Amino acid sequence: MEKMRAMVLEKCDKIETNPLKLTSIDKHEIKRENEILLKIEACGVCHSQLHGIEGDWKELGIPQTLPTVPGHEVVGKVVEIGNKVTKFKVGDRAGITPLLEACKECQYCKEGKEYLCESSTITGESFKGGYTEYITV
Repeated sequence: MEKMRAMVLEKCDKIETNPLKLTSIDKHEIKRENEILLKIEACGVCHSQLHGIEGDWKELGIPQTLPTVPGHEVVGKVVEIGNKVTKFKVGDRAGITPLLEACKECQYCKEGKEYLCESSTITGESFKGGYTEYITV
């Protein structure tokens, strides 16, 4: 499998201790027909990500698993599309919202508060984030 560089968080710790480590991981690949593969051009450093990296929100389950790749304010260029993708083409610029998916069935989702859904998928928390070279969504 092809590799890519990523800033990986293996253990929560204060930013001053440099808890993110430059590592080689498997390159993301399209696995579903409705996915796109982005070559990441930029990823913001959100303050909520800093809380997760430092372990301030462990009691909330953030980050959900370690090791992980943080980063949830991602912009990049589409380099590959799945067979059923119609809204994007190779070469398009795209941004990724932190909230990727929600169950659409729980009370929070029914009230339009998907950001509180306990089954949500969050870029950089429950899903590998943008501190890397490529990402699939």
